[in-house]
Amino acid sequence: MRNKRVIVAQCVLLIILLIMAISYYLINPSKDAKSSFLKNELILDFDSVEFEKIIPFFKRLDQDNFSLESSNTSQKISIQDCKSKQVYQFNGSGLKSFKFKSKTPINGDYYPSFTINILTFSSVSEADKYEKVIRDSFLYSSTIVECNELKTPTKVISNGHFVFYFTNSSEMSKPYTDKYAKVLKELPM
Repeated sequence: MRNKRVIVAQCVLLIILLIMAISYYLINPSKDAKSSFLKNELILDFDSVEFEKIIPFFKRLDQDNFSLESSNTSQKISIQDCKSKQVYQFNGSGLKSFKFKSKTPINGDYYPSFTINILTFSSVSEADKYEKVIRDSFLYSSTIVECNELKTPTKVISNGHFVFYFTNSSEMSKPYTDKYAKVLKELPM
């Protein structure tokens, strides 16, 4: 009789411990919240014919006294959609990033600058779809866990097969990103 009580007590204790362990993981999810996000990787291909259509934009920046500070074609860009719990990772030859800086200072010694990321999609409808995803999402950082700590792109537009998103270094550069986003939006594609 005593052995039976001990076995029942041990079973009850084991059940209580299991319930506590399960409830702990349900109430306190893992610190790596990104692991619960579904990853979508898109490989973008470079299309020289399509890219030729935005050459007038680069000429306009040069006329407006902006210089190309850097360009990068090998980086990956990740966008985190916190509502749908999805991470979109873009890479491939169809992803370009350019940093521009004005040669003309404003307010004494501040030189406006911005970065434009150009994503080339295979169709206009695909570009429109991902423009909405990027506009409503956050730029992803591997060191940040919470969505409210992430940075949103400054300006996102699509035109033709392209999605353009701008980021800038400060609020003083925002009028320039707005201006050049409008220039890109009005380019014939």
